[in-house]
Amino acid sequence: MEARYPFQSTPPKVTLLPDESSAHPFGLTVAAAWSCYGGRPAKVENVMRLMDESRDEPGDEARPHRRKRAQRLYSDLFEAGHHTTFQHANFVFVLDGVSRLAIWSFFHHHPFYNSEQVSQRYREVSGKTMVTPDLPDHLMPIYQGAIDRSLEGYRRLTELMTPHLAERYGQVFPARAKAKGEAAEQRRASEIQKKAQEIARYVLPLATPAHFYHTINGLTLLRYYVLANQLDVPGEVRYLVNQMVNEVLTIDPYFLGAPDYPLDLQILAAEDTVEFDVLNEVRQNLNGNSDESFFQEFDRQLGGYHSRLVSYDDNAEQTLANAVRSVLGASSDELTDPAAIAKVLDPAENQYLGHPLFLAMNSKLMQSLNHVPFTFQKRISGAEEAQNQRHRGSQSSSPVLSAHLREEPDVMVPEDVARAPEALEEYHATVKALWDAKNQLLDAGVEPEKVLYLLPNSHNVRFYETGTLLTYYWKWVKRLCFNAQREIFETARQETEQVKVALPGIGEYVARPPCVVRHHAGSKPFCPEGERYCGIPVWRNYDFSGIAQRRVM
Repeated sequence: MEARYPFQSTPPKVTLLPDESSAHPFGLTVAAAWSCYGGRPAKVENVMRLMDESRDEPGDEARPHRRKRAQRLYSDLFEAGHHTTFQHANFVFVLDGVSRLAIWSFFHHHPFYNSEQVSQRYREVSGKTMVTPDLPDHLMPIYQGAIDRSLEGYRRLTELMTPHLAERYGQVFPARAKAKGEAAEQRRASEIQKKAQEIARYVLPLATPAHFYHTINGLTLLRYYVLANQLDVPGEVRYLVNQMVNEVLTIDPYFLGAPDYPLDLQILAAEDTVEFDVLNEVRQNLNGNSDESFFQEFDRQLGGYHSRLVSYDDNAEQTLANAVRSVLGASSDELTDPAAIAKVLDPAENQYLGHPLFLAMNSKLMQSLNHVPFTFQKRISGAEEAQNQRHRGSQSSSPVLSAHLREEPDVMVPEDVARAPEALEEYHATVKALWDAKNQLLDAGVEPEKVLYLLPNSHNVRFYETGTLLTYYWKWVKRLCFNAQREIFETARQETEQVKVALPGIGEYVARPPCVVRHHAGSKPFCPEGERYCGIPVWRNYDFSGIAQRRVM
């Protein structure tokens, strides 16, 4: 699209680097660094031509000298901590056959990535291949038997839940339930099947494999390389990370530094990691079930919540209002506290809130929400935490699972399962089979790393999480949608309920699903989910106090 440059000076130049630029992380890093001091942007291709020794001519000593300088610079940048230069190179990996345990514990346990992972909600798990650690022959039947029992429970729960879900589907979508024809029947069956799979997946073990696209930058891959041996699953993760690094070295042999100037990466063995060292200091049992006092104390502190608000700024509303005024250069006489808060949080006044892109991260005014922090103490299932950690703006200190093993099953029971006695019985039986096998293997001396794969998705995860209103706002909006999975919906409801009590001036705006936000903003259609519309016009006479009761599916 054409755009006229509205100045008399020479227009700035915009160049999209070709895809292969990230195929040369060394050249991209050096070129970026050279550009900091040069009169013009350095070119990646010039750096790579410099590194090509076949271009050297007899008697030309300048090229080898400059090449050595580039090799040394790459290492010097790393040592000096000028790591932003390493972030320009991005790698898109396709990972297949990775355990859910490794994904949760390592690949998604930081904010610097983008992933698209196969959904256990929308894709039936066949169980044809499962991640299986190397065990002695006499112990392998215990592990395999537990895996087989979990898959049987998964299929059985899907069957048991289908009639209950079909009945409720008819209540929410009466027209769809009565529709005739093959296409209508296929649609009903598909939607009910997905809902049943969403519930049944809670009994699947963390050994269940997944495939996903995973995009990270060069700095993150170097961090992976150093920390791949950290708890909980260093064996699987170390193999995967080594393969990722090898793939990059194939296209750029200088990624880890030149032969004479290697990066001093100081790769950590498992026993050298901070987590291992501290656990040994406090005499936590890494080879068995943990003491019960921690769990009793943590759960008592929750006071009945899944997610309890434990820390916030009492002056948050005043701070937010002042921040808004400082952006606009307005006094409190010109813009009162409630009016200032409404400018950023009321969709009727802030058109950004109704936009399909979350524009807050790039809005000067909405960045004022960064000054309102929250910390929650949480106990949720591993299934929910796998979704929760994708909201990378809210950072958590997730547990070392090997220090959280309990002798008796410690799981979350989905509300839909609890309503159906036969399904509840099958649920507990499947979980117990996995838990008993886990205990047998631990008693036989198997390392916790190998046993963790038998934990079901439903296992409880206890941790603390902190974020700002800017990052929590979008998370709450998306997860209060009736189409969101029920457990994370309930967590979002609890969190916004507490914020509403603690900070009512802010709270009145945060407890709204996307359709309500879009309705207030005048953005149509009100429901952005299209064919996934939940069937309930939540935006009509919206009442937060009754939000959970209105949800049926």
